[in-house]
Amino acid sequence: MNLPHNINSYYTETQFEEIQSKFDGKAEYENGEIVLSSNTSIKHNSIKGNILASLIMYFKGSKCKPYDEQIEVIFKNESELHKYKPDVFVMCDNPEKQGESFISPPKIVFEIVSRSTANHDYITKLYVYQKFGVLEYNIVEQNGFIVQYSLIDEQYEITNTFKSGDVYKSSIFEDLTIDLKDIFEEWSLKNHLRGNLFGDF
Repeated sequence: MNLPHNINSYYTETQFEEIQSKFDGKAEYENGEIVLSSNTSIKHNSIKGNILASLIMYFKGSKCKPYDEQIEVIFKNESELHKYKPDVFVMCDNPEKQGESFISPPKIVFEIVSRSTANHDYITKLYVYQKFGVLEYNIVEQNGFIVQYSLIDEQYEITNTFKSGDVYKSSIFEDLTIDLKDIFEEWSLKNHLRGNLFGDF
């Protein structure tokens, strides 16, 4: 999809909503700019599903709930407006909503990097998530590597990196852990559901 010509490369929120409604993929609003991402790969979706399944099991019965990129999160103040669809994120304690979009910052975000979104995830979203108070931001490389940023004194610091053979550990939920093989193995989502929800099938 080609964006309509705009001399100043600035799009209003209304223009974004119109473009988003016609785009078959992920559309995000970046304070006047529009970032379009094509439909993701099978590998990307497998990693996302595995993380989401692990978080669903961990937060079951708590005041927190994980979501995926089907749900929008709005970050805004007097001078900035960002509309994102994080790959996986966790909301807690009755977060504020605007329609079907959240306007409270998530506690944790996982973004799965692809070639087309790397700069957006590592630079722009890092800045926005830090500024608006996302406590933990995990950048997930599809080759089996995770960089964890934690908000300390209103600034992000790299608090951990995880690679093949490691176990992911949250910096804000002390007993939240996920074996990386369960994140990056293609069928771990099925195994999660089999072992934890339904028994053998």
